[in-house]
Amino acid sequence: MYQYDQRPNTRFTKNAQDLLEKIRDSDYAVLVGRNNCGKSFLLKTLTQQWGATASYLGPARYQNFNLLGYFTPKRDIKNERHREFLNQWNQQKQNIDNSPINLQQAIAELTDSQRDTLVEIVELLLGTRMEIKETVPGNSMSQKYISCDGHNISYTSSGFRLIATLLTSLLSNDCDTFLIDEPELGVSPEAQGMLADFLFDREYRAKYFPKIRTIVFATHSTVFLDRRHIGNNYVVSKQGDEIDLKPVSTLGELNKVHFFLLGNRFETLYLPSAILLVEGKCDHLFIERATSLRFPNSQLSVISANSDSRIKEVLTIAGGLLTDIQRSPYRDRIFVVLDAVHSASLPEQLEKMGVLRENIVKWPLNGIEHFYPPVLVDKIFPGAGELDIRGDRVSRGGVEYNKNDLTEKIVTMLETTTPHHADFERLLLEPVAQRAG
Repeated sequence: MYQYDQRPNTRFTKNAQDLLEKIRDSDYAVLVGRNNCGKSFLLKTLTQQWGATASYLGPARYQNFNLLGYFTPKRDIKNERHREFLNQWNQQKQNIDNSPINLQQAIAELTDSQRDTLVEIVELLLGTRMEIKETVPGNSMSQKYISCDGHNISYTSSGFRLIATLLTSLLSNDCDTFLIDEPELGVSPEAQGMLADFLFDREYRAKYFPKIRTIVFATHSTVFLDRRHIGNNYVVSKQGDEIDLKPVSTLGELNKVHFFLLGNRFETLYLPSAILLVEGKCDHLFIERATSLRFPNSQLSVISANSDSRIKEVLTIAGGLLTDIQRSPYRDRIFVVLDAVHSASLPEQLEKMGVLRENIVKWPLNGIEHFYPPVLVDKIFPGAGELDIRGDRVSRGGVEYNKNDLTEKIVTMLETTTPHHADFERLLLEPVAQRAG
């Protein structure tokens, strides 16, 4: 029995200690488990063991500032920070999740080329343009600040700054290992997905973070599971004061972990009237709105796979949760919506995975924009005829929108009585009505 101020004698099993050596040699590792199972303790212990080139980024990393600080070089800043972390970790009498990262200072400490890289990554991920500006324009001696699309960074969302903190940390030359506690904290699910896809992409890793040896996540989010290399995922458990680790070794185990992170609840996530897998953000926004208006008494789950290449991955997860799609009562309630341009063998592969042929919707033209309600399109664009779609731009009669803005405008205007495009009605709404309406 511990005294009120006595630190627990938390320790690792022999199995866990062996696996920690394997994690050290991995590009990525993902730790999942219940609250109080020891994930944060594990990250801090690894940071201590792996030395000054390892950086722990705890959940308490929310910061705000309006002016950049000055960079004052120190000869031994890397070891100084590690000693600061060790002092906090070894002396604390309660579980405090401070991070040794200060975004204001960290941006100032980046080299000019690293700041350029940070600007490039932020624009790539979040579509926001970051610039370093002078508080007094034309006076290089005045203090500087970070402008984000024309506004001081202090006016951006907490999620934006949390992502910026992670990215700035990863650009540091001082560390080759990063242990990130709850990377999803304060970040919207959509931004989580973009951040996870970016960090797990080997090409981006080689391009932007070539010096990083290992990234370890401790997470409660399904988004940060490593689906490409399932052996990089570990379940953390705790019995008394002893922490154990179990690697995920099969797709079935990964599906169980996925389901656990979703709350082990079928009723709101996996028992809708129908499941519609779509390719992109615009498809998701429009189809979700259109089906919710058409079928107000049905619970439909519209899932964005982000690309046709990920549709099979999403179906694999669904297959693990529903046991066998071909034998599942859900088989005739799973729809896949594809653009006119897609992998040639994809429809056949989807059929082999259990999707009914008649439930694979293939648009006759490439892009959901072609199938928005004509009455709404005519209100937005002057003239007549087909829309001109080039890359991310949609235009007609001298009026132009990017695809995201156009989708949001269409969704806002869409009403229950709005007549839909004939192909959208025939190819999607009518089949869904037959199965789940």
